[in-house]
Amino acid sequence: MTLTPSTKGAFFAGIGLWLMLWLALFKVDEVFGETLLGRFITTERCTKWIAQHRSTTLLGTELCNYSVHGIAQPDGVVFALGGTLVNTLMILCALPLRGLLKRRI
Repeated sequence: MTLTPSTKGAFFAGIGLWLMLWLALFKVDEVFGETLLGRFITTERCTKWIAQHRSTTLLGTELCNYSVHGIAQPDGVVFALGGTLVNTLMILCALPLRGLLKRRI
């Protein structure tokens, strides 16, 4: 398989989109603040739930990823693969590492 400029761009765009979505998770406290939703939706609650339900989270993000971008167009699949890479790294590596570091401090 040859990576053309458009497929490379789609891959990096998928990485960028999902990185922004994951980073938005860490701004939930600032966005909702003292509103009614802020009492129930916090960064800590979300990351704790994700840590307890890693496979469900991965399946949910991938279902969202591939249902939006589809599997009919090659650029859409490569875009989704970029998101898959980010989702896997965040769910299986970054969030557990973050929890481990928080426990040590």
